[in-house]
Amino acid sequence: MNFSKPKLLLIGASTGGPGLIEKIITSLRQKIEGSIIIAQHMDKIAIASFAKRLNRINKTTEVVFCETSCENINNNTIYLLNDTARLEQRNGLMLQKITDFKGIYHPNIDELFFSASKITNYDIQAYLLSGIGSDGAKGLKALKDAGYYCVAQDEKTSIVYGMPKRAKEINAVSSVLCIEKIIKEINVFLA
Repeated sequence: MNFSKPKLLLIGASTGGPGLIEKIITSLRQKIEGSIIIAQHMDKIAIASFAKRLNRINKTTEVVFCETSCENINNNTIYLLNDTARLEQRNGLMLQKITDFKGIYHPNIDELFFSASKITNYDIQAYLLSGIGSDGAKGLKALKDAGYYCVAQDEKTSIVYGMPKRAKEINAVSSVLCIEKIIKEINVFLA
């Protein structure tokens, strides 16, 4: 019997993120042992097309576009957020859309990461990729403080070194890695 915790991988990205996310998704050569939740800053119309594209380029793992709330986070599934949502743990793990969120960035990475920092009984890793501003840095810090492994993308491979830089500045990271090493780590984690 396998008594290991279910695996949950969180990815936050903004400017430059779609290309990086595509690299990560296309690197998944087999079914993943775990779930991926992606918060990518993007217009709501564009993100629906992005979800369809991710489904076309990845043949092994379903990409679920979360337009509203997503009940029951399933193994071997990638969830792409349409709007700001938080993770909740009841009889399983679920995403609940926040309808009253007033922040600038949607979906908001900090909100996702903050909520994940309260989740127990999961093995969680979080990655903050390229982007303008600081969204995700404080949430990543909460995850790191909760004992989870947290990574910021390095400056050299970031299109815009804003969000990962801020995470590094506030000591919210376990590691700072290039996108190639991030991809390798993700594949090892989800194997």
